[in-house]
Amino acid sequence: MKLTTMYSKQAFKNLSRAEIEKQIVREGFDPVLIHDHPGFYYSPHEHPETKLLVFLDGSMEVSVGEMSFECQPGDKLIIPGNTTHSARVGPQGCLFYWSEKIM
Repeated sequence: MKLTTMYSKQAFKNLSRAEIEKQIVREGFDPVLIHDHPGFYYSPHEHPETKLLVFLDGSMEVSVGEMSFECQPGDKLIIPGNTTHSARVGPQGCLFYWSEKIM
């Protein structure tokens, strides 16, 4: 079964950072907190691991294949392994959890 990209707007709305971390761990991921400066660009790439992104502050536009997501605080994005993706951080920067795992 092939995993598909899953975007959940406001999946973590009104949860504390500790509650968000616990949920990410329950899903089998090991969250790493990342803070990127405004305009930072992740060029198109892919890797075998499935990626989980959970947005805490700021924004990021993430492109996955032909889809584009305007990620805001509380949003969750899962990108399947071996799927080309890229991203640009918004004008206020972005604070988010990043994690990868083999599915």
